[in-house]
Amino acid sequence: MQTITKVTGFVSRNLTKLILAVMALGLLNVKLFGGIPFNIAVCATASFLMIYPMFINLKIEDVKEVGHYRGVVATSVLLNFVVSPLVAFGLGRAFFADQPFMALGLMLIALLPTSGMTATWTELAKGELKAALSIIAISLILIVAGLPFALPLAAGDRLSVTPFFIFQRILLVIVVPLVLGDITRRQIIKRRGQPAFKQLKPVFSGLSSTGLLVVLFLIMSLDSNTLLLAEPLRALRALVPLAMYYVSLFAISTIVGRFFSRAVGIALTFGTSVRYLALALGIAVPLLGSGSNSSQVVFVVALSFFVQVPLSSLYTRWIAGTATA
Repeated sequence: MQTITKVTGFVSRNLTKLILAVMALGLLNVKLFGGIPFNIAVCATASFLMIYPMFINLKIEDVKEVGHYRGVVATSVLLNFVVSPLVAFGLGRAFFADQPFMALGLMLIALLPTSGMTATWTELAKGELKAALSIIAISLILIVAGLPFALPLAAGDRLSVTPFFIFQRILLVIVVPLVLGDITRRQIIKRRGQPAFKQLKPVFSGLSSTGLLVVLFLIMSLDSNTLLLAEPLRALRALVPLAMYYVSLFAISTIVGRFFSRAVGIALTFGTSVRYLALALGIAVPLLGSGSNSSQVVFVVALSFFVQVPLSSLYTRWIAGTATA
């Protein structure tokens, strides 16, 4: 257990750097050895190992706190499910008019708010943690109920699957790991107590991050990624609209957050700006399968880590600075 704790701790502390390294290694695998063929079973299993530990740390019953934060939760729904997709749609039309699957990758990010990292960033910024947890819980419920209909609508003819097909994938990628994670958390607390579970929470976060690295390596190693190697500038262009997307969300949510208390406003900002990127990968892999089109979607999602994490960190420092000013 001590070895696992050290490894997962190292992964969590250096996640952004390791993401870059793993993506580079995957593409190097394609360059030198031709890559690997797509295998839905392997990728889906890796996705499960990424998402399941994440859900062990998430308490879906935090939805009961919504009653205390009706205003901010309702505002987060508006920002997450209306404003965010509209911003992504506009940027997709402006920057990816000739690259529809990169636009789809941006839209997938926009349709999947928010992750457990929202709670982490909110806590670091001295925000209202219970408000953040309420936003996370409601967002997760709305994703399960709404994504099967919202994604085909946003994707148009780029996604030739039915809402029922998407719902099946969401059951496998979200609901099953969520239920198993909840059962695991309850059993750990029942058998070993709440203090022991709190000690294990960083381990589960690290295991989830390790699973993320495995998924990214597999995806970047796909033989279909020869297109990305042949046209690297085309892929790197995605960083510009991604940066604009995140800056827009942070700016809009910060302005709207001024209508609430400072602590609740911080929770709103992270709850509507930090996207569920790991889940976006977990859905994209089994949904899109192999091929250059799916590689473009996944590559945009993967690049988002290099925008989301630094911006969240900078925003946290800025908020801390304004509090002492």
